Amino acid sequence: MARVKCRRDVIAFTVWDDLQMARDRIVVGAIEGDETVRPVARRLRDEGHEVVFVGGHQTPEQLVATAVAEDACRIVAAADDEAWAALSALAAALDGGGLPVDRAV
Repeated sequence: MARVKCRRDVIAFTVWDDLQMARDRIVVGAIEGDETVRPVARRLRDEGHEVVFVGGHQTPEQLVATAVAEDACRIVAAADDEAWAALSALAAALDGGGLPVDRAV
């Protein structure tokens, strides 16, 4: 841990900590293979989001459980229509109004 020698350093550290806390944590995964979500995860990371990449061959339950465990603010997933409906229903049923779910494109 660095020593703070002047007031300006304290302000700089405080601003840096606030920026780190403001980043969105997004779970990225796929029901099938992960070829479609890899570029999406990379793009989100490059935009400054904190990405939790779980890869492919996940169930909707696993994606939602990961989002809850990681305290994520959003799920981005590649899924067929049936799995998409299950994922959306599970995310909407969470306490606190649900969790936004977006399709990976």
